[in-house]
Amino acid sequence: MAAFSNGAQLRRRWFFTLSLVAAIGAIAVGLALCQAVELKSLSTVSERVAAAKPFASAIRFALISLLALAWPWLPALWARTKGNDDRAHARWMALRWRVVGWLIIIELVLGQNLIGRFLGAISGPVA
Repeated sequence: MAAFSNGAQLRRRWFFTLSLVAAIGAIAVGLALCQAVELKSLSTVSERVAAAKPFASAIRFALISLLALAWPWLPALWARTKGNDDRAHARWMALRWRVVGWLIIIELVLGQNLIGRFLGAISGPVA
C-alpha cells in the first residue's frame, strides 16, 4: 500500500507542478497579447526589442554564472535522487567548465552576434 501512496503523491506533485507551469504560461501569453495590441507599429516593436536586448543579455549571463556557481551542488542533488556513485559525481564535476564554456560561446555567437560584428569590422562600412 505504501508504494501506491508514494505513486499517488508523485502524480499529485507532477499534476500540481504542470498545472502551475500551464497557469504561468497562460498568464505570459495573455501579457504578450496585451503588449501586441498596445504596439501598433513595427517601429515601436523594434524600439522595445532594442531596449530589452541589454537586459536579456544580462539575464542570460547571470543564469550561466548561476549554473557555474551552483554546479558543485547539482551532481550531489542528482546523486541523491538517482543513487549515482562517486565516479558519476566526478564525471559531472569534470564537465562543469566545459558546459559553462559552451554556453558562453553560444551566447557570444548567437546572442551577441559576434560573427556578424567581426565580419562587419573586417569588411568596413558598406557604401
